[in-house]
Amino acid sequence: MGRREVEFLRRRALEFLEAAQDDLRAGRTDLAAFHAEQAVQLALKYLLARDFGNYPYTRDLKALFELIREHMPEIWDFYIENKYGIEIMMDAYIGARYLPREYRRDIVEHLVDVAKAFVERYVKLGS
Repeated sequence: MGRREVEFLRRRALEFLEAAQDDLRAGRTDLAAFHAEQAVQLALKYLLARDFGNYPYTRDLKALFELIREHMPEIWDFYIENKYGIEIMMDAYIGARYLPREYRRDIVEHLVDVAKAFVERYVKLGS
């Protein structure tokens, strides 16, 4: 995977985080939850592509966290500290896209905060 593709993943993670924040401000909690998940998913894929040259074809956040665990143990610590939010994000990936699933605002605010913390810590600083 070339530098251009790796940079695309980084940029897209940042754009999904921005979309999650915009959706939350607009009251679109289902889309905010989905975009928070996408920000974290693409941030993880960016880190894998940057450090290993590729990433697996999976949308499973936990599997992605586990893959990078040995290389960056602090990422697993982040997962453990935020596993409840991350589990809800995994549900939001399907729920917000295909089901009439609504999320409470306070829950989604937490999801967006988790995504923001992850992206700012590992993508912005790790670029």
